Amino acid sequence: MHLDMKSDDVSPSLWFYALAIFIVLSGFAAFAGLLYSGISDSVNGLMQIKAPGNAELNLSESGEWTVFYESNSYFEGRIYSTGEEISGLKIRVREKATGIDQAVYPAKVSFSYSLGSRSGRSIFAFRAPRAGVYQFNSSYPDRAGPEIVLAVGKGMAEGLFSSIALSMALLFGSILLASIVAYYTYNRRKRAFLKREEEERLMGGNN
Repeated sequence: MHLDMKSDDVSPSLWFYALAIFIVLSGFAAFAGLLYSGISDSVNGLMQIKAPGNAELNLSESGEWTVFYESNSYFEGRIYSTGEEISGLKIRVREKATGIDQAVYPAKVSFSYSLGSRSGRSIFAFRAPRAGVYQFNSSYPDRAGPEIVLAVGKGMAEGLFSSIALSMALLFGSILLASIVAYYTYNRRKRAFLKREEEERLMGGNN
């Protein structure tokens, strides 16, 4: 028995296959858009600082904050491309309200990013006991060093992983939904064609 499954005079229409393809393509587009948006928001949310120098950071919450070295950056109307060695760079962080220096240590997790004109990697971290204003000092105490851009942020890696997980869930969800639509369409159309051929066979037998 041969079924002409390409005929479009039965329900559901062949357009349901096009719907399944559209769902998959939309899933890929949403995946890319959400992932880019998550990365962009995380990078743009970093507080940039010129080093060596002094700055005041208004930290929104307590916890561990990471200091990134941006070897390629754009800050205060100037483009930076500083692949120089920054050994000897010293960071001091002091809570302004109490005058207490906070311990600064090498970043526990190696993390890097690249978006547009900005690329950076984690170098230091410090823990803020509470939200508030912190005085940030960067210097080369033992030698002359290059002028660079640092960036400070909290939970960047976690935010990116969350965006990736959500994007992947959306992508696989769209593939699953498209598969359901395609299977439903194929199954219903096959039943409709089998029923038609059976009716035609019975009509031919009666004649």
